[in-house]
Amino acid sequence: MGNRKPYPLLSLKSPPLTNIYQNWNSTNHRKPPSLTSLAQVDGKIVAPLTQSDWASNDFQWILFSGFSNGLTIRGNGLFDGHGEAWWVSKYLDTYESEFEPNYFGPKNKPVNYRPHALRIGGSANVTVTGITIQNTPKMHIFIGSSQYVTIYNLTVSSPGNSPNTDGIHLTSVQHADIHNSTLACGDDCVSIQTGCSDVVIYDVDCGPGHGYSIGGLGPDGKEAQVSKINVVNSTVADSLTGVRIKTWPGGFGSVHDVKFSNITMTDVKTPIVIDQNYCGGSKYCNMSLTNKAVAISGISYENIRGTYTYRSVSLACSIYNPCRNLTIDTIDLNPSEGNGNNEPHCSNAYGDVIGDTTPPLEDCLLPCGAPAPARMPKDGDYLFGLF
Repeated sequence: MGNRKPYPLLSLKSPPLTNIYQNWNSTNHRKPPSLTSLAQVDGKIVAPLTQSDWASNDFQWILFSGFSNGLTIRGNGLFDGHGEAWWVSKYLDTYESEFEPNYFGPKNKPVNYRPHALRIGGSANVTVTGITIQNTPKMHIFIGSSQYVTIYNLTVSSPGNSPNTDGIHLTSVQHADIHNSTLACGDDCVSIQTGCSDVVIYDVDCGPGHGYSIGGLGPDGKEAQVSKINVVNSTVADSLTGVRIKTWPGGFGSVHDVKFSNITMTDVKTPIVIDQNYCGGSKYCNMSLTNKAVAISGISYENIRGTYTYRSVSLACSIYNPCRNLTIDTIDLNPSEGNGNNEPHCSNAYGDVIGDTTPPLEDCLLPCGAPAPARMPKDGDYLFGLF
């Protein structure tokens, strides 16, 4: 473990898991035993208070990797990431390895890269339940290249202004079930990235944060594939967006078979968002690649109700690869008291409106089969200022 200073973890019990290193800031578990491994977490586990106390080569605080025979993390314990010092300092928000699900550092890691709290990779039959994670430098839970993941009775708690503190971040995860959890953070409550399929989210309370998000997909012209995502019977409150799909200009691949159903919004800035021109000022936004886009099709919005503070719906799809086969069924979204009442925005979005909608959306979607408009993108197609 080098010359790292000891930093006690108040409780980290892990029978029959072996090879646990309870050093001050990084717990790494690799090459597990043949039996299913159990980590029982009780008490309070505290991260270092200052950036200088973190090891320079850590992309995460606690790492579980390669548990192909099963992993359970459970208990009533609290992980406190002490992220406050990271949120106000100079740091790098994104790094190319972040888009690689199997990368755990430290190759060419930049100075001041903010670590994730709990990271799980290359594992199967994973269960996380009962624990609380709060105030993390970056993402609370990052899971990559794993299958059959169940997360329930999880509490995530960080302020709404804590940057990039996703609650649960999934990349290349198949067959995931997230339910009966409370997620409050400064970014996506649940972030679903490329390689994810068969993900079900239900009975989850999100907020503050950025809602339930798919993407951003396709940075720097890369391929993205996401399918069979269901978010049902959940809530979003005091959030930037409610349910969102975001793709970078120039990417390729597809997002399809996605359903958002029975979701209650409370004071959400823009409850329903598709943004195929997602950029955000990153180096990954290569505007020379904007003549292609990740295809979005088969997206259903059903029984979404509540209040918004800026705009109810914003579907900003690509002129080069418009959104197809969208379905909007029984939407009831009203401006919260004293807030703006901007009209819904739709561009290059094709689909059907079923049932009553508030606000009216019949003229927002283009009919399926209608010809694409022959024009170049204009400023209104980009979501800067739209939500």
